[in-house]
Amino acid sequence: MPIGILTDVSSVIVGGVLGCLLGSRLSERWKSLLNNMLGMAAIVMGIVLILRVHTLSAAVLSMIVGALLGEALQLEQRVNQLVTAVTKKLMSGANADETYLMQVTTVVVLFCFSGTGWYGSLYEGMTGDGSILVTKAILDGITACIFGALLGKIIPCLGLPQLCVFMLLFLVSGLVSPYITPDMIADFSAMGGIVTLTAGLRLSRIKTDIKVLNLLPGLPLAFVISALWTALV
Repeated sequence: MPIGILTDVSSVIVGGVLGCLLGSRLSERWKSLLNNMLGMAAIVMGIVLILRVHTLSAAVLSMIVGALLGEALQLEQRVNQLVTAVTKKLMSGANADETYLMQVTTVVVLFCFSGTGWYGSLYEGMTGDGSILVTKAILDGITACIFGALLGKIIPCLGLPQLCVFMLLFLVSGLVSPYITPDMIADFSAMGGIVTLTAGLRLSRIKTDIKVLNLLPGLPLAFVISALWTALV
């Protein structure tokens, strides 16, 4: 049983619900402060992950190819359309403005597509040890609570796509584990760090025109490109 995955997902749902209940009590000043602090935290986490890189060229190439593929598939646009549809249902027909969409897509990255989350899911699938995700659940619960207060009911709903993504990685890990090396994991972590750093820059409104979700194809590509780079160089 994937204890780590279930713990992390439950933490997001519970934290999101608590945040929704507390949201009305927070002033706009406090909401703005919390949003900026979470953005800076994502930047720091991204930098830490990037520093684990084995081959920087492989990680950068993964980012570039992933961004081109994501742009071709219009990933961010498609997710924004889905978020808008869900928001209308949860908020009695209210439309999601540009700022709201930017914040939600950033949270989707932090919960569902972070380097730590993907690595933790793969690691639990390969070893049965869910300690990485159990530790991550503490931070995710606090983050979900804060974002639940900022963004409302959509935050606890993110537990469902998070569960789907993590369980897919958990199930696939047994098939790919014989082919994954520590160097590949290091480059994958660096690619995850790039995505997390970019999400933090966007959340802090330092760089708001980056389409973070379009970078996501670079995550699975990082394994392939890292392996090819090691074999060819």
